[in-house]
Amino acid sequence: MTRYRLLSVVLAVCTIAAMAAVSGAQAGVPMPAPHKHHRAHNHRRGHERRRDHRHRRAHRRRDPTCVVHSLPSFVETGLGPTASSVADVVTVECHPVFAESTVTISADELFSRCAGHLSWIHTPGNGGTATGATVDVILDNDGEATVVAFGGPSCAAGTSLISAHLDVPPFTTANARYTILAPRNTPPGVKALPASVVEDSVNSSAATIVYAEFNPVFAEKTVMFRSNELEARCTGGITWVGPDEALLGTGPTVTTTLDNNGNAWAVAFAGPSCAAGPSQIEASLTSVPFTSYRTTFTILSPRVTNP
Repeated sequence: MTRYRLLSVVLAVCTIAAMAAVSGAQAGVPMPAPHKHHRAHNHRRGHERRRDHRHRRAHRRRDPTCVVHSLPSFVETGLGPTASSVADVVTVECHPVFAESTVTISADELFSRCAGHLSWIHTPGNGGTATGATVDVILDNDGEATVVAFGGPSCAAGTSLISAHLDVPPFTTANARYTILAPRNTPPGVKALPASVVEDSVNSSAATIVYAEFNPVFAEKTVMFRSNELEARCTGGITWVGPDEALLGTGPTVTTTLDNNGNAWAVAFAGPSCAAGPSQIEASLTSVPFTSYRTTFTILSPRVTNP
């Protein structure tokens, strides 16, 4: 082999080796992964969007100017002239800057559902009685007011809208739902509806519905409601009002009659000048077997509840 041909072979081998080294180096160099980076970036952006959405949603849920509370449901009761009667404790809570402002509570559906038989009684010292689909209440110094609605006789089962309209700027409206349930047998016991209330800051008064439920075998028997603690807790004592706004009596005890499902109720208006704290309430048959049930009703001291 001539020197020239040998030199050509050597150069070719060196060239091939160099090319192989460059290819190996390129294969060993890690390349960036734009697709993975793009996914991570999108994940962060998606998380931020969800966080911003939750923040905006939470902002929208912040305390409104006013809210209104109603009992969620009520089983209608009664016999004869008080058949299919109901009651509801309606409380309005507004920001305290609206203290002493007027709020109009309206219940047009409930008024129609109860055949035009709807009336309202304010808590002791805060007004008297009104009839019709609407009633005006005056907010106390904490921005609250409570009134009791009496519907019946002849209420029809179903859900009704109850609204509270602030009568000064910004003229907001709050809504609640109240459902009348048809007469039925219910588990035995006694309830305070609601179980606790914040007394008003002007007259320290409160109200709750005492609802007794007995076995229907005791239909049309007499039941006695008693609360010595609540009577003693309030300087003004207790005034008991039954269906169709019938005054049942005053003092620690009162009697009423169970309907054909063994149920009965009365509204306990407590005050004025009640001391905060829990009070036991009893419901007892006045005939054999003299069964008694107990529950607790709690009066809370005046306070701002919204916000």
